[in-house]
Amino acid sequence: MKSYISRFKNLSFYQKLYSVLLFILIISILPILYMGLFSHPVGDDYNYGMNAHLAWEQTGSVFSVLKAAVETAEIEWHGYQGPFASAFFMALQPAVISERLYCLTPFIMLFMLIVATSVFLYVVLVKCFQISKIQYKITTCILLLLSIEVLDTPSEAFFWYCGAVHYVFMHSCMLLLFSVLLLAFLAKRHSLIYMLLSLPLAVCCGGGNFVTALLTMVLLVFSFFALLIFRKRENLLLFIPTFFTAGAAFFLNVTAPGNFVRGADIVSNLPPAKAIYYAFQYGLTYIGKWTNIYLFSAILLLIPITWSAAAHLSIKLRFPGLFTFFSYCIFSSMFTPITYALGTAYTFGRTLNIIMQTYYLLLILNLFYWSGWLKQTLQAFSSESFEHVFGLFHLLFQTYRKKFVIFLGLFLLFSIFITDERSLTTKSALHDLGKGYAQTYHRETLNRIALLSMEGVDEVWIPNYTVRPWLLDFEDITTDPEHWRNKGLASWYKKKIVHLSVIY
Repeated sequence: MKSYISRFKNLSFYQKLYSVLLFILIISILPILYMGLFSHPVGDDYNYGMNAHLAWEQTGSVFSVLKAAVETAEIEWHGYQGPFASAFFMALQPAVISERLYCLTPFIMLFMLIVATSVFLYVVLVKCFQISKIQYKITTCILLLLSIEVLDTPSEAFFWYCGAVHYVFMHSCMLLLFSVLLLAFLAKRHSLIYMLLSLPLAVCCGGGNFVTALLTMVLLVFSFFALLIFRKRENLLLFIPTFFTAGAAFFLNVTAPGNFVRGADIVSNLPPAKAIYYAFQYGLTYIGKWTNIYLFSAILLLIPITWSAAAHLSIKLRFPGLFTFFSYCIFSSMFTPITYALGTAYTFGRTLNIIMQTYYLLLILNLFYWSGWLKQTLQAFSSESFEHVFGLFHLLFQTYRKKFVIFLGLFLLFSIFITDERSLTTKSALHDLGKGYAQTYHRETLNRIALLSMEGVDEVWIPNYTVRPWLLDFEDITTDPEHWRNKGLASWYKKKIVHLSVIY
C-alpha cells in the first residue's frame, strides 16, 4: 500500500488527475454491472428474439440462430420498420439462448460505448490535433462519466437490450466508423484495410435507428464534398465504397415497406423544411435543458486541459464560429427524424440518450477548437503584454490547480448528495440495490418464470411486481391479455394467454 502511495506522489499533476478520474470511472461502473445481474427481458426483447429463441430450442445451432435473426430483420423490414441492421442485433438478445445470459446486456453496451468513445477521441485528439496522451486520457474519462452517468433514460441505454442495441450500440458503431475513416485518411500504409473495416460498420449505421442513420449520412455527404473541394483524390477513392455502402443501407432503411405500415397510425407528417426548422428550435431547447451542474463542472475541469493542449497543436485552426455552427447543425439534425414523423419534440428516452451523448462529445470538441484558435490568435499578436497575460494565467494555474480540483470535487460530491437518486445512473443503481428493490424484482421475476414454465397449462395468471426498480422494470405487461406485451410473453413460453393479476 505504501508503495502505491509513494508512486502516486511521484506522478505529475495530470497523471494524478487521470488516476483519480479513472478510479472514479471504474468505481461508478461496478454498481451498474452488478445491477445488471438482476435484469430480465421485457417488451420487445420477447418479440424480436422469438424466432432466434425457437431456433436455438429446436436445433441448438448458432448458425440457425443467426439465420433466424436475418429472417426477423426481413420480417420487420416488410411489416413494421426499416432499420434492418438494428432488427438483426435485436433478434440476438442474450436470453435467446438462456435467461441467465440476459445479465450480459450492460456489459455489452458499456464495452461498446467505452471502446468507441475512447477510439474516436484518440483518433481526433491525438492523431489529428496531436495533443498529449495524458490529456486525451483525462478528456476521455470526463466524457465517459458524462455519457454513462448523466442520461435521460439510463435503463434504456444499458439494461434493456432491444432499446440499448438499437441506439447506444449503433451510436457506438457510428463513432467507430468515423474513427476508421479518419485512420484511413491519416495512414500512409494499410489504408485499404481500414476501408474494408469500415464497410460492415457503414451497413450497421445506415441500417440502424433513423437518428444515427441520418447523422451518418449527413457527415458522410459533408466529408464527400470536402474531399472533392480539397482534391484529396487518394482519400476519395478509399472513401467512395464506404459512402455508397452506407448510402445503400440508408436507402433500404428509409424506403422499407414496414415504415409505411408503422406510419399508418400517424395523422400527418411535417413538410421536410418545417421539420428541419423545428429540429433547430428543439436543439436550443435541449441545450438549455441538458446544461446542468455536472456538465458545467466538467467544462470547468476541461478548460485548463484544453488551454494547455492548445499550445502543442500543429494544425492551424480557423473560423471557430463556423465550427460551432456546424456542430449545432449536427446536433439539431438528430431531432429531424422525430419532428418529421410526429411533428413534436417528444421522443423516447432511448433516442434522447444518444443525442445527449453526441451533445457532450461536440461540446468537448468545441472546447478544444476554441482554445486552440484563441491561443493561436493571441500568439499571432506577439507582444510583451500578451506574454504577461500568458505568464500570469500559467502561474495562477500552477499555483491553484490542486486547490481548484479539490474544491470542484467537493462541490460535485455535495451536488450528488443533494440531488434525486435518478439524476445519476450509479446513484440510482446504488439506491435500488441498497433498498433491496433490484433483488426483490429478480426474485419475483423468477417466480413468474416458474409459473410460465409449468407444463400442460395454456392460460397463466402472474402477479404484479411489489417493486419497480427504475433501471430494470419500465415496460411490464398489462391487465389486457390481448396487449402486444402480454402476447409476446405468452408466445415465448408457449402459452395461449397470460394475465396480469394486480394483487399488490
